[in-house]
Amino acid sequence: MKKMKKLVPFFTGMLVATLIFALALPAMADGRFTELKDVMVGGVRIVVDGQELHPTDVNGTPVEPLVYNGTTYLPVRAVSNALGKAVYWDGPSFTVYLGDMDGQLESPTVMLTDLVSIASKPKTTDDLTDNYGNRYGSAITNYGMNQGTTMEYLLNMKYSRFKAVLYVPEGQTSDKETYVTVSADGHVLYTSPAMTKASAPVPIDVNVTGYNDVSIQWSSGGYGSSVLACCLADAGFYQ
Repeated sequence: MKKMKKLVPFFTGMLVATLIFALALPAMADGRFTELKDVMVGGVRIVVDGQELHPTDVNGTPVEPLVYNGTTYLPVRAVSNALGKAVYWDGPSFTVYLGDMDGQLESPTVMLTDLVSIASKPKTTDDLTDNYGNRYGSAITNYGMNQGTTMEYLLNMKYSRFKAVLYVPEGQTSDKETYVTVSADGHVLYTSPAMTKASAPVPIDVNVTGYNDVSIQWSSGGYGSSVLACCLADAGFYQ
């Protein structure tokens, strides 16, 4: 087990105490963080329901659990993926959420499709029914787009929330997985659980207060017709 000096983490209580290791955090010089020494990194196996978990960050880079003062800390993104839960980093409140964020908003100030993307253009779809029979008003999709396709929007700090529903359209047969990542000003704020052809729809509600540049990235396994189609329904930004 490797010994590491002067590691600067941020903690949240989840299962065993969980280290936020994979989230890209904003500046740490505001007094919220504590410098830790004599941290033991590596050598800790994670097994979930009999299957060994090899934790990675949002880019697929391996990340290690660590031990500090006799307590094991796990990468929160890897834990959320193992549990099938979305993970949010809410920068303004320095809070990590696993699962749904709290917040009910009725209608967006601006629909995502009405904004101009300065990266890839959103692709709309007529597949507005998910694989559980729910019907949506409008949606954009990853189908027919490249792996890692990113849509990017300049918000000029005018909006407080991004909200949508991530769903798998009815009739999908691909055995691949797809997930969505929302980032703002270079910081990852939200990563969806890995969506499969059997996944229930996932509500997305991300705090984007104070951010200027927001990007939404599709990450899909496979190519062409083997990609699992997913959709973002009724997506928009709220003031």
